Amino acid sequence: MTPSSPAPARGFVLLYTLAYCGLFVAFMPFVSILLQVKVAAIDPVNRVALLGWAVLGGAVVASVANIAAGWLSDLHWRRSRSRRLPIAVGLILLALAFVAIHRAGDRTSLLVAIALWQVALNLMFAPMVAVMADEVPDAAKGRVSGLLGISHPIGMMSAAAVTAPLFPTEGLRFAANVILAALMIGPFLLFAREQGAGGDTRPLETAPAAVVRGDLVRAWVARLAMQVAGNGLTAYAFFHFADRWRGTGDAAGPVAQAMAIVTGVVVVATILAGRWSDGVGGRKPFLGGATLLVIAGLIGMAVAPGFVGAVVGYGIAQIGLSVFLALHSALAMQMLPSPGTRGRDLAVLNLTNTLPACVPPLLAALVPAGAGLGAVFVVLALVAAVGGGTALAIRSER
Repeated sequence: MTPSSPAPARGFVLLYTLAYCGLFVAFMPFVSILLQVKVAAIDPVNRVALLGWAVLGGAVVASVANIAAGWLSDLHWRRSRSRRLPIAVGLILLALAFVAIHRAGDRTSLLVAIALWQVALNLMFAPMVAVMADEVPDAAKGRVSGLLGISHPIGMMSAAAVTAPLFPTEGLRFAANVILAALMIGPFLLFAREQGAGGDTRPLETAPAAVVRGDLVRAWVARLAMQVAGNGLTAYAFFHFADRWRGTGDAAGPVAQAMAIVTGVVVVATILAGRWSDGVGGRKPFLGGATLLVIAGLIGMAVAPGFVGAVVGYGIAQIGLSVFLALHSALAMQMLPSPGTRGRDLAVLNLTNTLPACVPPLLAALVPAGAGLGAVFVVLALVAAVGGGTALAIRSER
């Protein structure tokens, strides 16, 4: 039997979802627009190289900072049964980091400021992810994981908001970014009450420790493989669409419209899949189905001769990716061996979000100049198959 645990406090899921979306607001406008603008202002001649160093250095700092932040939040949680203090400190540091980025006038100061920004962001992210494991019962983790799928589109919309004509200068844009993130994260810090509704122990009939450790490794490999497929898809989808565009004018507008429609469908599908998996009581069948969607979508993109077919394949692949990653998170949280190390363990799992950043350049090196991208999507489909197969090999959870 699974030890009983209280349900989350009323309104907790709403406050948590709002705060989680606030984390995406904290970084997506910066990484998608504001950073590029700042880099071009500091060194317009060498902007590509400087941006590359900023992204690479940021990924390294993020990998280390996320694990350290998870470990620190575990220490605080063991003393207070709360992770809100590290999140609050991270929010304050985020504001200071944006001030430092705004004032940066040369390459070195910008890179240092970006490192501080990564530390601040991960000081919020690591404990926020662990809060879900702490507070959401296993029977509701699919629903909440699916609901969190709205965070990415909200982050993208916030990028448009902070660059609106109302904020014409760099300083105003950074200020708007911080304020908007704080308005979304603040209510959680002020009003949410953590009470351990996620439970403190695994089921009494749990699998042996060696099996659980092996399954955590399998979960890590599975997520890494699927993130690699997702990163490759994101990096090259536009070029692939443009190659197949036969209409008049630039392909950017039709591609943006198609991606917006796909995003809406993906959000709905992920929420529904999360709720359905809670009702069924198992995640692996959904991970298997999602993997098949990813494979079918990527191969469909590779072989589709026209723009519409490529968009349909893209949509199918994105639905599969979103459902897989959401329900994989729920499954991984159910396998964590100890509540006292959830922050650290989930931070190690989060390395699968940063390591795949090196994949697009490697794929580019494999594609001959002038060749199409169909072969790339076939390779990504094979990588996704490895990820899905590894997830299905997990033995300690359904």
